[in-house]
Amino acid sequence: KTTFVKADIFESDYSKATVLTLFLLPQLNLKLRPTILNMKPGTRVVSNSFNMEEWEPDETVRVEAECTSWCTAYLWIVPAKVDGTWTTSGGDLTLKQTFQMVNGTLGSNAIANGRLHGTELSFTAGNVKYVGQVNGTSIKGTTASGGAWSSWDCFRELIRSLI
Repeated sequence: KTTFVKADIFESDYSKATVLTLFLLPQLNLKLRPTILNMKPGTRVVSNSFNMEEWEPDETVRVEAECTSWCTAYLWIVPAKVDGTWTTSGGDLTLKQTFQMVNGTLGSNAIANGRLHGTELSFTAGNVKYVGQVNGTSIKGTTASGGAWSSWDCFRELIRSLI
């Protein structure tokens, strides 16, 4: 289930990978970051000791016992792309995405605690907690009270139909 390949990291195709393990210097992580962000949402990326600057890791683990160097591991989950305006029955869902962090509005309500974990989007708007699964041009989910909600991106759907 694991493949090791000796190749140029900037020329290789990572599209089928579900886990990417790195032990690269920070400037190489940053140079590879656009490629990583274009990988399939939900892909796990683990780096030994070196981060990706403003892209905050989803988890950080440090080995304390008997470790003298290279003791920190960072985990990122590649987020789905949701930046833009989505249509819902409750009004426009306008999202501004910075890596896995999301803010914006749902109708006239500001979004709080917006976050992506792969394809899972969660946020609070108007004191209602929303959780949904992003699937290309649509998002389907539930509210904390069990109500269903959905959203679609008309512009993305139009582009997809033209390709």
